[in-house]
Amino acid sequence: MKRPDVGLCAECKHARVQRNARGSEFWRCLRAETDAEFVRYPALPVIQCAGCERASSSPAPGKDVSGE
Repeated sequence: MKRPDVGLCAECKHARVQRNARGSEFWRCLRAETDAEFVRYPALPVIQCAGCERASSSPAPGKDVSGE
């Protein structure tokens, strides 16, 4: 899904969406877990990223990496 308000993260295989109890949405970069060059929660929209890799399908909105 294209999300101009998110930028490159909307189609990156390393991005995950996290929502808090109030319904706010945060985009998380999983590359930050293993590479200090990347920010865990980048400022949006991301218009340039050396680690961006297009996913075969866009990340599902609301995909919660916390397991909830």
